[in-house]
Amino acid sequence: MKGKRVVILGATGTIGRMSVDVLSKLDQFEVVGLAAGKDIKTLLEIKSKFPLAKTSMTDVSSKDVDFHGQDAIENLLSSTNPDIVIVGVSGFAGLKYALMSSKYSKRLCLANKESIITGGKFFIDSVKANGCEIIPVDSEHNAIFRLLDSEKSEVSFIYITASGGAVRDIPTENLKDVTPDVVLKHPVWKMGARITIDSSTMFNKGLEVMEAHFLFNLNPKQIRVLIHPQGKIHGMIYLKDKTVKVLMSNADMRIPITYALCYPQSTDIFEEFDPCGTYSLFDPDPKRYPALDLAYRCLKMGDGSRIAYNAADEVAVQAFLEGKIRFTQIYEIVEKVIEKGWPKDLKDYDSIEEVDKEGRKTAMEMLSK
Repeated sequence: MKGKRVVILGATGTIGRMSVDVLSKLDQFEVVGLAAGKDIKTLLEIKSKFPLAKTSMTDVSSKDVDFHGQDAIENLLSSTNPDIVIVGVSGFAGLKYALMSSKYSKRLCLANKESIITGGKFFIDSVKANGCEIIPVDSEHNAIFRLLDSEKSEVSFIYITASGGAVRDIPTENLKDVTPDVVLKHPVWKMGARITIDSSTMFNKGLEVMEAHFLFNLNPKQIRVLIHPQGKIHGMIYLKDKTVKVLMSNADMRIPITYALCYPQSTDIFEEFDPCGTYSLFDPDPKRYPALDLAYRCLKMGDGSRIAYNAADEVAVQAFLEGKIRFTQIYEIVEKVIEKGWPKDLKDYDSIEEVDKEGRKTAMEMLSK
């Protein structure tokens, strides 16, 4: 008997490749679709593991791929009729594809946090209206989802953890001089360039605070962040009776991917977790990580500010990678973009996309100066 039908969007990226590894070990799923941007070599290598899967590419054409161009992903989804879509597309583009996927599938295994951050209530409501559920793949939000799912008591607030990134122990006065090579050496996780840099600036955790606000329907005061250098504690919930529930595991993104696929069932395909060791948890330094406070401010300011926060960060991180700005200027540029002022309430995709474009344009203008 065939298993649940799965499509992987962003199949050649970090999440996509880890999903491929997981799905190759699970016989209750059938991979029916693979989507990528332009890495055709890797896509075809993955296709060889799932020969019946249809393929799509948005950025290049090839006779070896089934669908091409701007309609490639929708054609893939409509022709494969998936039960589950893994949304591993990075950046703002993930919003469009996550919305699209919710029309064709019953579950989004969502690794694209920008979908929730930029889409906000509009995105959550749209997915729900399509009869589709969201299971988060981010390790922190996956942990909180699991803890909340099994909890019957009242939750006072949640903690999401952060490693602090590769420059956590460098004196703050020296941060302006760190190079991309230094920042890209993440101490715990193996991730893409933007999220690795965002871990060091804490923009990534700011985005995750915004994501948690909508995903779990919590007010900003109920979402707290702690630095946890060891990367073993992924989330905590603080209950009304003053007890705390914690989810711990090895730092392996395949674990939340597997949980999101198999929920509400569990699997046994990973190595044993040894809970022994020394663990530390402490509050983030606001002087070292001003991006975190800016995220909370953006939540108060409304939809446009959140979208601009994400858009400006994407532009600034790329500029840092290209050696055009210093590490500390990433924050300076994003803050200036936010200060421009943005619409508070956005109720459709076109309005959201327009603010994203304007946020990027404003950031690029600041870079040119």
